[in-house]
Amino acid sequence: MSDILITADSTCDLPKDIAAQREIEIIPLSILLGDEEHLDGVDVTPNDIYSFVAEKGILPKTAAVPPNRYYEVFDRAVSDGKKVVHISLSSAISSTYHNACIAAEDFDDVYVIDSKSLCTAMGLLVLKACDFRDKGMDAKKIADKVTKLVPKVSATFVLSSLEYLHKGGRCSGVARFGANVLGVKPSIAVNSEGAMDVAKKYRGRMDAVYKQYVSDRLDENRIDTSRIVVANSGDVEPQTLAFIKGLVEGNGRFAEAIYADAGCTISSHCGPGTLAVFYIRR
Repeated sequence: MSDILITADSTCDLPKDIAAQREIEIIPLSILLGDEEHLDGVDVTPNDIYSFVAEKGILPKTAAVPPNRYYEVFDRAVSDGKKVVHISLSSAISSTYHNACIAAEDFDDVYVIDSKSLCTAMGLLVLKACDFRDKGMDAKKIADKVTKLVPKVSATFVLSSLEYLHKGGRCSGVARFGANVLGVKPSIAVNSEGAMDVAKKYRGRMDAVYKQYVSDRLDENRIDTSRIVVANSGDVEPQTLAFIKGLVEGNGRFAEAIYADAGCTISSHCGPGTLAVFYIRR
């Protein structure tokens, strides 16, 4: 067993079986449905969120992991003789990174990385940290190598509706773009600072938009072909997902393809019908 613990905010949205297999400890953010507080991925689902929005007409609130909760995780690991590499949600989106850094100040062997990303794009960095750990690298070297990969992560997604992003105010480009103008479906990209903006505009039926978006992503020739992720937040037709899976696997370039569901924090800000393709560039 390794003496290095890889931890990550729940917003990495890695499937539970992968997190367990790769020995990743997930630290959940909080989801506030009215006066009720829930833990992302523990006692609330995206469907609970969508039902809440449909009934109340307001978005849920999300809350960062507080420093004391990070401290508890780091202290337990260090007490067990482990060093910790933690990957956080983008500091431009949440205070999780700042809070984790506060908690890590009391430890010599805890390294906190700002993913400057979200969802399973962030998860790709978590898996890279696991890859490096399994190759026998020490915690500092893992943190250094993952940090160098941060600007190489491609984090984009396409939405069937702008309602959630528009109401949540998390994407400046959506405010300028307006809500669902002329049936245009925007692709959102996370920029080099970790914030979100409109990257491209698609038109047409949503199933056709999904397929064109995925084709566009696969056309990039600088992809690190060791791993790719397709993630969705629900309400994407099964036949469309099957077609997209065929596109990815028929491409023949990828050693590993992961199909993931967006977790509650991401779903709270993007809403149903969001589809993403994530990879790291060479």
